[in-house]
Amino acid sequence: MNVTLDCIPCYIKQTLNTLAQTELPEEKMREIIHQTLPLFPGLDPQGTPAENSTIILRKVNELLGIEDPFHSAKKESNELALKLLPQLKERIDQSDDPLFMALKIAVAGNIIDMGILKDFDVEGSIQEAMVKDFARDDYASFVQRLKEAREILILGDNSGEIAFDRLLAEQLSESGIKITYAVKDQPILNDATMEDAAHVGMTGMTEQIRVISNGSGFLGTILKDCSEEFMQAFKKADLVISKGQANYESLEAFGKEDRRLYFLLRAKCEIVAKNLGAHLGEMVFCCS
Repeated sequence: MNVTLDCIPCYIKQTLNTLAQTELPEEKMREIIHQTLPLFPGLDPQGTPAENSTIILRKVNELLGIEDPFHSAKKESNELALKLLPQLKERIDQSDDPLFMALKIAVAGNIIDMGILKDFDVEGSIQEAMVKDFARDDYASFVQRLKEAREILILGDNSGEIAFDRLLAEQLSESGIKITYAVKDQPILNDATMEDAAHVGMTGMTEQIRVISNGSGFLGTILKDCSEEFMQAFKKADLVISKGQANYESLEAFGKEDRRLYFLLRAKCEIVAKNLGAHLGEMVFCCS
């Protein structure tokens, strides 16, 4: 998915949301914003929004002198999600279709996005996910392909949300499928890293579920920047569940040729929604 002119305000919004994690005076924040603006003309118009956003955000972190401005906020979102897990696990166990319920809960967690949404209502998102259908729903084809799958790769997205993904990984592994869950190698916005995976108890769970770093610090999944370990897992997977908007932005074109990819996300911007054939805020589970 290529950038459009409408992506430019989003770069600035992500910058503002990053600066909001600090206690800098407004004058210093304005100075940092001005120092990032000269990067804009050099952004690749044929690149993806995820790639271009990363270039701006890395500069912001460099100017702040902070490796992970969202560190405290990420811990808080993980704690919030962990408190909800017992009741969500109960919903899955009591559902007529536990896997479908696990997917719904996982996509409900996709509301936790501090780069795009400064304020979010996790419990409200869960309630909405329970009563609303996917705007695009390829669950039937996924279930059919699941019958022959031995290994699944899940591409993680945000902190907090990763706790809900844990429930999905557990549900998938119950049928004997090996699950590999990939997180970011370096902090970027509130994307999940190995520290977040450990925080929510995803590391060392069972032999059926392993967590790896993708070797990259980019938003989304930029395959050319990923590690050999990740690429081996990507190539070996029978199915790939791509969580969140940035992963969709970076893999949508690839997914048109590689039918192993299923995108699970909430459309949080008009451009992505239009590209998906959905409305703003709607949830999708689709093969590109």
